[in-house]
Amino acid sequence: MKTHDVWRLRLFWCAFLFYLVATTLQFTMLTEVGGVAKVLTLARYLSFALAGVKILWDWALLGLGEGGRWSLTREAMGCALKYAILGGVTLLAVVTSKDTLPLFVLALLLAARGVELEKIFAVALPVQAGLLVLVFASAWVGLVPDLTYVREDATVRHSLGFTYPTVAMTYFFFLLVCAMWRRKKGISLVAGVVLLALTGGLYYLTDARNGFLLSCVVILVEMALGQRSRWEGLAHRLGEKGWWKLVCRVVRFGYEYCAVLLCVLLAGLCILYPAQPAAMLNSLLSDRIRLTAQAAANYGIHLLGNSIQWVGYGGNTNWEELGATYNFVDCSYSLTLFNYGVVFSALVLVGLVLLARRLYRQGNWNHCFLYLMVLGCCFIEPRLLEVHLNLVLFAAAPILYTCPKWLEGRK
Repeated sequence: MKTHDVWRLRLFWCAFLFYLVATTLQFTMLTEVGGVAKVLTLARYLSFALAGVKILWDWALLGLGEGGRWSLTREAMGCALKYAILGGVTLLAVVTSKDTLPLFVLALLLAARGVELEKIFAVALPVQAGLLVLVFASAWVGLVPDLTYVREDATVRHSLGFTYPTVAMTYFFFLLVCAMWRRKKGISLVAGVVLLALTGGLYYLTDARNGFLLSCVVILVEMALGQRSRWEGLAHRLGEKGWWKLVCRVVRFGYEYCAVLLCVLLAGLCILYPAQPAAMLNSLLSDRIRLTAQAAANYGIHLLGNSIQWVGYGGNTNWEELGATYNFVDCSYSLTLFNYGVVFSALVLVGLVLLARRLYRQGNWNHCFLYLMVLGCCFIEPRLLEVHLNLVLFAAAPILYTCPKWLEGRK
């Protein structure tokens, strides 16, 4: 590997790790320790700067020809045009929403050019696990507060050093997805039982029901994949049936357009609410349908986004004080639409459909399953664009930084 390639990769890893650590810790009560919040903010902006340098360096190399002479090639022009369109739409969303998250995500994904996806997961997994242990330990020894919330049925929920109980469980879910993504043949029964016990223990402390159920589904399916030899013959026999091929086509359509279908489902439920079955699902989803419908009525849907002051319980245990002003929307798809507007949300949905197709063509059904689980989690949690958790977004990076064939002059 050439020296400049080594330094380019180092730029990405520095940007990625700065962002991963800083953003994760911003969702913890460590930000209440003197000076930590400012250091984490500076680390995020340093990450953005390093990612920007990496993007410009990658682009400059596109025009580097034989003998070290540089010229503005069609590939360089094509990528510049694509980057300008993506950057322009993202910048408009950032300006109108006054939220820099989309810009950070775009910068990191474009900076991932030339970096293997498996390597990103391999590096992130121990760092994420270490941060999780650090936060739990900090709460255990009293370095940071373990915020507790009490449900109406007197159930006590622990935040375990994070800003809210569901954050801890969601973090564990994405850590689980990261670990399972790297495995090709599922997990053993023993490993599955251990993971189920850990999940159960975390649920006991946080009472985060949705995250618990999603984590259990992931573990159980991975256990089934680990026993593939026992049911692979049945799968082959089913594959020979004509009706099964039709089922597979329907399933593939649902898989590829899952994100779009979830948005349609959410819109339909908001229109129906408070009628049934929207009211029943709203109860099961802890008032998420009502809050989304309320936000749509209060703030509307804008083409380029809107600056909304969201009020949630994170970091504050005074339910009576916040109860009247609480307006936070947990669903990622509606939150993206309210914050960043129709144009940016449409771009995200197109990217998710293209990512689904890309994963399908690669033929790793475990990755396809985990991708669906992430989409399902983002229906109830605002984590779709939080790339420090949702590492699956890096699988979409080639879609963003690859120059279209027609711009390169290729057929």
